[in-house]
This record gives sequence, structure tokens and C-alpha cells, in this order.
Amino acid sequence: MPRLALWLREVFVPLLGDVLSSCNSNSRTAPMPSVSGNANSNTLIMEGQTENIFEGVEALIFCDESKFYINNSDPEDAIYYFGITVKRDQVKPIHEQFKALLEKHRVQTSTFHSTTIFKETRPRKPLMSEIADIIISNKLHCFCFKYDKSKLFEPTRNLKHHNNEIFDFEDMEFQALFYFLLYLNTYLRDSNSSLFHDKVIAYFDRNVYGKKEIEAFKAPHEEFVVKRMTFSEKSLISLLALPDFFGYIFRKAKLSLNKSQSGNMELETSPLVLNSYSMLLKITEAKLFHFLEVDTSILGQALKINFE
Repeated sequence: MPRLALWLREVFVPLLGDVLSSCNSNSRTAPMPSVSGNANSNTLIMEGQTENIFEGVEALIFCDESKFYINNSDPEDAIYYFGITVKRDQVKPIHEQFKALLEKHRVQTSTFHSTTIFKETRPRKPLMSEIADIIISNKLHCFCFKYDKSKLFEPTRNLKHHNNEIFDFEDMEFQALFYFLLYLNTYLRDSNSSLFHDKVIAYFDRNVYGKKEIEAFKAPHEEFVVKRMTFSEKSLISLLALPDFFGYIFRKAKLSLNKSQSGNMELETSPLVLNSYSMLLKITEAKLFHFLEVDTSILGQALKINFE
């Protein structure tokens, strides 16, 4: 049996009830501030509380998502999650690199949003290339996970008896987050490469699934590689710009590819799209792009859900 199926059957499924029931107020941590933090310390201060976010942590993973809806003329109903890992000692240097890069290109914004910075009328090719270079030069591994609503939504609703204040298996966005974390945890745990880690904390844009302005949850069991998840406004966590950028170039490249595969034989001429594709290819060639594949047959065996 594949390792994912074995772990799901022997570890995850027996723990599912405990996992869900433990995600209450006792699992929540204090609010978290900007990851850029104090220039001379790993200790961050917010609202009179001090939290050492790096204590016992090997790496951070910054996450964002991109939604596709057929009703919006997209090719599919799907949610793609993106995560970029940053080693603990890289956080401050990369924050400073990114800040200097925005100043160099005269980007004046309190919150980095690729959709407002890169435009057809102003593609900012040098800026896009230099952000990709930050990812490559620092060897930041980029994860992509696809939640396919047509395959996963209805069968997963069978877990609705586990619903509570936080977990809602009848909600597409929660299902996508649930599966992303499941596959990310498994991939990181089973990787034999020293590039990955077994003590990670994750940061999400609050708009992904956060219920409150700032909210954090501790992992309910030691088997989870991602020890804590924090949902916050993007403006408070500077390095959330990384998955925002990666998700943006992925979306641009994918929509263009879907257009060509649908029979539109016109050559892509948009400088913005062509450069997005080029940056995605460059990251892939650097072996930093990891696609987390869903195997519904394995999920079906482990969770006792029929995905057919």
C-alpha cells in the first residue's frame, strides 16, 4: 500500500475524531504579527504580547490560493493552493531583499498584490524576473495543490458528521484547505530530502479561510509536520507576497495553456502572459516546483469514501 494510504489508514483516520474535536479554543494561539518582525530578534510583539514564532521551528511555509469557477468563464471549478517554504534563518534576509526590490522598482504599496502590480499595460518584466530570481537564488521550494470540485466535493460531504465551528465538509473552500494540508503534511513528512523539514509553521492570507481578523491554530497531533497555522491580513505578513506571486504566474500560464488546448490556435502575444510562463518555467527548471497529486483511489481506501 502506498505510504499516503498507509498513513491515512493507520494514523489519520483513527485520529480524525480527536483532530476535529481538539480544534477548539484550546488549540488557538495568541494573535501573530508581521513576520518581518524586530530587526535584531526572532521575537515578535503585538498587542502587548510577545511570541517567539521560531522556537522549535525549522521552516515557515507561506500559503495562498487561486480560485477557478466555470461561472466566471474559467475552464474548471477548482481551487489551487500554493505554498513556498522559507528556512528559519532566511526569513529576515528574504524580507529585506524583497523590500529593497520593491523600492528599486518604485512599487509603493502597503500590501503586495500581483494583480494590481502587474498589468497588461505595464507588465513590469524586470520586476517579475527579479522576484523569480529571489525564489531561485534562495532555493525556495514551491508547492502547488489542485482541489478539483467535480471529483472531490460531493464524496467528501460524507464527512459532514465531523462538522463543527471550524470544520465544514460541506464547504468547497474548507474541503480544499483540508486536502491541501493533508497532502502537504504527508509530502513533507515522507520526503527523504534534507531540503524539507518536519517542524513547520504555516501562514495564510486570512481571505483563504480565516474566520477572524487574525487567528492561529496549533496542530492537534505530533504526526502533523505543520505544527501551527496562522490566518492573517496579508498586509501584516510581508512574505505572503511570495505565494501571491507564484500563484499569479501559475494562473496566467494555466489560463493561456487551457485556451490553446481548447482549440484556439492563435499564438499567445501578451507580454505579461509570456513572461509569467517564462518565470514559471524557470522555477520548474530549477527543480523548485512540486505538484501535489491527488489519488482518489488511495483517498477512497483510507477514508472509506467512494470517489467514483
